[in-house]
Amino acid sequence: MLTRHRYLFAFALSLLMLISSLPSFAALQEKPDKKKEAEEVKKKDSGKVASQKDIGKQKQAEEKLSPAEATAELIIFAYGSRQNLDVARANVQEEGTIRLATEQGDINGNYLLRQSKREKSWLDLLRVDLELATPEEAQRQGAAKSVKYIVGYNGASVWSAQNEKYVNPRPDAEAAFRAQLTHEYTALLRYKEDGAKLELKNPETVVGVPCNVLELTMPDGAKTTYWVSAKSYRILHVEYALTLAADKPPVKYRISYFYTPLRVIQNTLVPGRRTMYQDGKMVQEIIINQFNYGAKFDPEIFQHLP
Repeated sequence: MLTRHRYLFAFALSLLMLISSLPSFAALQEKPDKKKEAEEVKKKDSGKVASQKDIGKQKQAEEKLSPAEATAELIIFAYGSRQNLDVARANVQEEGTIRLATEQGDINGNYLLRQSKREKSWLDLLRVDLELATPEEAQRQGAAKSVKYIVGYNGASVWSAQNEKYVNPRPDAEAAFRAQLTHEYTALLRYKEDGAKLELKNPETVVGVPCNVLELTMPDGAKTTYWVSAKSYRILHVEYALTLAADKPPVKYRISYFYTPLRVIQNTLVPGRRTMYQDGKMVQEIIINQFNYGAKFDPEIFQHLP
């Protein structure tokens, strides 16, 4: 049997690897000269996004673009338009619950994400705070009933803390966490700003839903495949592979997004539930129940505790 110290250390490492897969919901930073514009968007918030009729009209406006770009622009339009996304998601705060599936059983807890945009998606500031129920085995070894865990990206490096004390993230966990900045559904909504390339693949039907399939390639060569409803232009699934260690095969990630009940925040569409699969095995589910777009928080929270 592991000693208390060794058990908690192993538990912390396993948590870090799971937390490293948390989705990064890319947010757009509000610039000072857009403050008035942001207030106007809030006042005009109707709780609606593009209808099928609206999308049909927008298709005609995108005819001069390549098929891949036209599809991407329709997706952006369906999520609320580039202008609304740029203003409404200046700073994002999302709160909800998280379930982590492990070999020892599910771990449940509270989830808090805060994110702020920089010039490119991979430079966005990101912080995720979790309060997780400790597994019974750890409690039997003397651990508290819950553990507080933080993972943050300050624009240059990943840092982490457990129960108000800094811990060093493993290199593979750091790589996985940073990768989320460029593989989430919101990365497609910022393809033009990031200078990413798009390729339209053959359409597929997923669980009875006809989908357009887009492959996005970031300037560094990182690729993400998106399955998008051919009717509503909502992103249903994303898939990507990530090499975490030179001597190991790439890990395949798949994120599925759910839009029931419909969540429209400041006229932008938001999935309320996300599930992640790692090499075909479900490892994480996040349900968001509180959204605060245009949130105000101290930039220092992305640099260090508290």
